[in-house]
Amino acid sequence: MNEASCVVYVAVFLALPPVLLAARALDKGRMPWALLLGVSVIGGWLLVNLAYMFYVNGLAVRMSVNGLHGEIARSARDDFLFRFGWVLGLAYLLPWLFLYCIFVVARWMFATAR
Repeated sequence: MNEASCVVYVAVFLALPPVLLAARALDKGRMPWALLLGVSVIGGWLLVNLAYMFYVNGLAVRMSVNGLHGEIARSARDDFLFRFGWVLGLAYLLPWLFLYCIFVVARWMFATAR
């Protein structure tokens, strides 16, 4: 169950920027830039932390089943993701913004060519 949840959260994280930019391309009034950036950053932070939490929980369950009774200590990686997970959401948004800009310029050039 933990592995499936982790995969779902990673998939939603990967699908979030394209879906948000597609919504912006369809109707700019309903998806302003501030909302797009906010949802991408906060959603990215939330999804990265949830995926990591379920990954670590699954790892702890596998360790206890295999007889390796021990607790996974809180590491520096936990602190980094909790504090700076939003950077991953923003960094993943940047390549999609580049593709969105190419799409907008191509759409504009096609419209002015008519």
